[in-house]
Amino acid sequence: MNPLNVFSKAKIVWVSALDSSRLLTYTVGTHISHRGYAKKSSDDCRRACVDIPPDVDPVCPLPCERRKKKKEGILHKIKLKIVEGGTNFGTPFRNLQCKDKVCKEVEVPEQKALEAPIKKMPSLPPPRPGVQVAVLGADTNLGQYIALLLKQCPCIKKLRLYEATDTKSSECTRDLCNVVQDLQHIDTNCLVEAYSCTCNDLERCLQNSNIVLMLDSACVSTHMPLEKRFECQAPAVKRYADIIAKECPNAFIIVCTSPIDCMVPLIAETLKETGWYNPRKLLGSLAVPEMRASTLAARALCLEPCYVHVPCVGGTEGLSLVPLFSKALEYFDFSEQNAELMTQTVRCAPITVGRCDGQCNKSAELSEAHALAGLVTKVAWALLCKDVPRVSGFVEIDATQVISPTRFIGVNVLLSNKGICDTIAIPHLHPRELKLMDLAITNIQINEDIAINWYQAHMNAERETCKIVAKTDFNYPKKYLILEKCKPCS
Repeated sequence: MNPLNVFSKAKIVWVSALDSSRLLTYTVGTHISHRGYAKKSSDDCRRACVDIPPDVDPVCPLPCERRKKKKEGILHKIKLKIVEGGTNFGTPFRNLQCKDKVCKEVEVPEQKALEAPIKKMPSLPPPRPGVQVAVLGADTNLGQYIALLLKQCPCIKKLRLYEATDTKSSECTRDLCNVVQDLQHIDTNCLVEAYSCTCNDLERCLQNSNIVLMLDSACVSTHMPLEKRFECQAPAVKRYADIIAKECPNAFIIVCTSPIDCMVPLIAETLKETGWYNPRKLLGSLAVPEMRASTLAARALCLEPCYVHVPCVGGTEGLSLVPLFSKALEYFDFSEQNAELMTQTVRCAPITVGRCDGQCNKSAELSEAHALAGLVTKVAWALLCKDVPRVSGFVEIDATQVISPTRFIGVNVLLSNKGICDTIAIPHLHPRELKLMDLAITNIQINEDIAINWYQAHMNAERETCKIVAKTDFNYPKKYLILEKCKPCS
């Protein structure tokens, strides 16, 4: 072998060895600055400080970096089963049983029957507020139709029908009791009761009533003149007012007894005598002529009646009634000839319908019942504070607001829970309507004088009767025959 080759190869080996030693020295110097050794009494071997486990930190005993456990293999699982006493082919658990002690059978107590669940009774809803209505003069067909319509009103809780016709028998006439029994089958919450004048039930009928509706008696006809109708019905209306002052002085009175222009002043004077007069709770009905005027105007204009409203002012019938056709529709006015014709039609409507029905004491009962039932319903809702409707009525006006020779006049009013809360002034009238209004005020004044004169004459007659009875009782004492028979014999 050539010595030069051997020398060159040896040189290469030593150079590589020196380079590796330099790299090792640099690595150890940078990463391990000091490497010490320790001896333990029980160990004979020497271990580096890196191999000694570090001291346990009292604050955080667990190491920050946990070593991952080695994944358990199948041999390790088999070893655990054998150590625990199980087998590789069966359940790994043992069924150990005490040989000395025998386990007693546990006696399971019989289950007792559960108590029946307590049913929660549903809470009853609060009673709905309602008013009590008394219909005086319900023995007519008009009164029965009104009773049928009011039975369906949800704001009326009790409806009392009074038979005002005097009869010889003690039983109810015109089948009023049968009508009441028939109305009871209607599925509403309103209770209907019947009362008769032959049984002196007027006081019981009016007791605690909230609304009193006065109707015509059966003996009155539309063909009779005004004075005769007033004389026929004035005594009954006077008696109604006296009983109302005793039994229900705070009731709202709706007068539908013709002539209304005379009956409203008569009731006012009667209640003033008793001291229970409230002008806010006395209203003469104008619902029927207002309904007829609105329907007539709607037909003439080819419109639905709900879009047309004709207010009526002045009185309630005849020449005292003034329907304002100029206010039927906004920005529209009838011609003078058509307005006069329709005014005459509304004034003569009761007589016209009576002629069509033949010989009938009372006409237009169905339409009147619809109008009056609507008026009673509006008043009932107003008393329950549900609404403040606007209605037309014949009422006493305030002298400080309206300058008029009459105390009573038909105008539009607003209702509330206390009765009539406000009176709406008469709107601007057409020149033709002004002439009719002047004539109407004169007729209203005449009708009011008729009622007041009759009332004064009636009261004077009652005073004279009371004086005669007083003189008879005190100046001429009665002789008691029973006491004379008991005198001792002389």
